[in-house]
Amino acid sequence: MKKWVILLGGAVVVGIAAAVWWNWFRAPYALADSPTVDVTVRAQKSPYPDVQETAEDVDTLVRVYVQRLKNGDAKGVAELAGPDYTEPGPTAAEFVREYGEAADGHVDVTVLESAVDYFNPITVTYAETGQRQKLLLVRDDGHWWIGLGDGDPAAGA
Repeated sequence: MKKWVILLGGAVVVGIAAAVWWNWFRAPYALADSPTVDVTVRAQKSPYPDVQETAEDVDTLVRVYVQRLKNGDAKGVAELAGPDYTEPGPTAAEFVREYGEAADGHVDVTVLESAVDYFNPITVTYAETGQRQKLLLVRDDGHWWIGLGDGDPAAGA
């Protein structure tokens, strides 16, 4: 009987740990299987190693953003807005109209140097149309988000 209590207690601890990881540490967005995207994310040439680290950290977010643009998914783009931004829908819809078709081709993303570790500007260049887009990425609760809509990006910092 004691053996079963220990096993059951262990299973409960493992279950709680898995739930904590799932809710707190796992990114709240993920790349879908389709449509496929052709994105290169690189750091601006810099003497500071944190620029390269940030480029690695934001890689998934940027790919998800381009994938949702390409798919015409304004609601999905709006879901990538930083938590302290309100009404991201109109901005997301505008981005889908303006850059959605361009996301069909190769996309180069340059992560620029930033003075603060929880804000990071990026430049998105769409090879298909030659368009360039500047975005602000905001780090909040361990995840990177896109500054979309109205809000105070420093509110969650």
